[in-house]
Amino acid sequence: MNSFATPKRLQDSEPSAHPPFRSNQTDRSMNFWTVTLVSLAIGLLLVIGGSLVVYMGSLVKNAYQLKIEIQSDMEAGLRRIEEESEKKTRWIKRDLVEEIDKMKTALTTDNQRKLSELTESLAKRVEEVDQAQKRDRQEMVKVVDAMRQDIMTLDQRIKSLRQQPPPAQPAASPPPEAAAPPALPAPEETALAATPAVEPAPAVKS
Repeated sequence: MNSFATPKRLQDSEPSAHPPFRSNQTDRSMNFWTVTLVSLAIGLLLVIGGSLVVYMGSLVKNAYQLKIEIQSDMEAGLRRIEEESEKKTRWIKRDLVEEIDKMKTALTTDNQRKLSELTESLAKRVEEVDQAQKRDRQEMVKVVDAMRQDIMTLDQRIKSLRQQPPPAQPAASPPPEAAAPPALPAPEETALAATPAVEPAPAVKS
């Protein structure tokens, strides 16, 4: 009886010992999976956060590089614009200087042409005036010579008239009383009357 009692007790005691062992295993398995899931979630969050941080860092880096490139492009564009503007200003200045030189040369040539034409016209006018004065002088000389000739002819006529004897008067019948003979002129008066009066010749204007 005693020998058979112990196995029964053991058999009675065995079912009571198995359920606590299974509950511990299930708790341990649940804790393991929970920890695993939590760790996986945390790892996933860390990975996502790290990737986000890396992505944001790359975005910031790309934005900074883009900003630097934009600034460099803007500076290069500004330098090109300044160089082009300087080139254009130099070209414009050169064109203006050339146009001004052309205008100066044109004005100088025009002024020289006008001065030469004016000088030629003045020289022609002076020559015409000189020719007219010469003609007037020649005409005046001719007129003076003609007047001299006229004066000489008049002098000759006056001399010839003075040298001619006076015409004979008819003898008048003597009055009943004898008339006294006329007084003879003095010889000096006759000499003065015989000499012709010479008029002074007019001065010739050259």
